[in-house]
Amino acid sequence: MKKAILFLAVFLASQLTTYAWLGVEVPKDDKVLTNYGSSKQDSINGEAFNVFVWNIYKAKKEGWDSQFKSVIKDYDLFLLQEMLTTENVLNIFSHTEGVSFTGATSFMYKKDGKRTGVATGSKVEPTWQKFLRSKKREPVLSTPKITLFTKYPIKNSEKELLVVNIHAINFVSSLSLHSQLQDAADIIKKHNGPSVFAGDFNTWTLEKQLFLKKITKEVGMKEVEFKNDTRKKMFGFILDFIFVKNLQVLDSQVHNDLYSSDHKAISAQLKMIK
Repeated sequence: MKKAILFLAVFLASQLTTYAWLGVEVPKDDKVLTNYGSSKQDSINGEAFNVFVWNIYKAKKEGWDSQFKSVIKDYDLFLLQEMLTTENVLNIFSHTEGVSFTGATSFMYKKDGKRTGVATGSKVEPTWQKFLRSKKREPVLSTPKITLFTKYPIKNSEKELLVVNIHAINFVSSLSLHSQLQDAADIIKKHNGPSVFAGDFNTWTLEKQLFLKKITKEVGMKEVEFKNDTRKKMFGFILDFIFVKNLQVLDSQVHNDLYSSDHKAISAQLKMIK
């Protein structure tokens, strides 16, 4: 615990130095969601579809765009956290053939107008999209974290796939994280169909891990496991997860070959349980 407190103190001090001059703005509700690009497919193949999840570290590391482009052909859904609307990110969002992206803005930098938050990409256009902000705000910048919800039609099914993309609130109490997770779980619980709940959960204490496992279990979700489990850890606890409901896991992977972020990308091949 002392190690954690020391780390937080150093981190927050560095953030004060780095961001004090920037100034940020949390957008109004009608300015949170932004859509880019267009999809070509009309439905998800419930027999097998592939989900790719990655905290992209604001695409700051060299080679991110080429590494992300290299995996696009192999996946149907892309859940990205720490999205930042830099020129290379916007170029991918707007000009990747056959893929549409929905961005949900946590906050904007006043100096250059860049947006940061989460983004969900798909080769199928969403039929519904919604966001929820965390009720609590993070220290230093006093900004919320955001959860993005999208739904997609499934081939030969009356049901839709619900995809929940989260970047969980950080450097706050376990109860603050619990509140954000519970808000997401309440929407998952009401959905009559298969669901994917994935992203960077910032669960770097035992209590936060237990909250996450308890809430997902209560709504009938199962955790995707990884044989080559080299996911990012903080203080020994894993941060990035994929949970599924009414879906069978056919395969899963941690992408050790993708190095242009401080998080490892993870993916899963899934099948609808009829």
